[in-house]
Amino acid sequence: MNPSQNESWGFLHPECHGYNAILFFSWDLAKTIEQQFKLHAESSLAVQLTEAQKAVDRLLNQYVQIQANPKAFEGQSITLKLERDSSDAEGTPVLALQTSPELEELILEMQSQLQATQTIN
Repeated sequence: MNPSQNESWGFLHPECHGYNAILFFSWDLAKTIEQQFKLHAESSLAVQLTEAQKAVDRLLNQYVQIQANPKAFEGQSITLKLERDSSDAEGTPVLALQTSPELEELILEMQSQLQATQTIN
């Protein structure tokens, strides 16, 4: 049985609350950005970035609305920017996420704990 597209979103998962919500959010964030760049692949880079930003804003708002983890998501932001890769001679733009400090800290903490449990197992 294949899950429907809606079922694959973390914010719809019954366990999406508290600390788990941060993990689900990080998965949804990556998925959201990837989907928007694919969906608008024929558009200019500026349009792709704008549409991805709108989708990220909607995703963050979705996590606030469902009260997945109010301390983690309320009042937080993620801004997408294109920056030039200094190690690339052609200056290929790289997507950079500017995350509010509180949310970034929680995401990094969650990733660190995940890596620690994976090395133990």
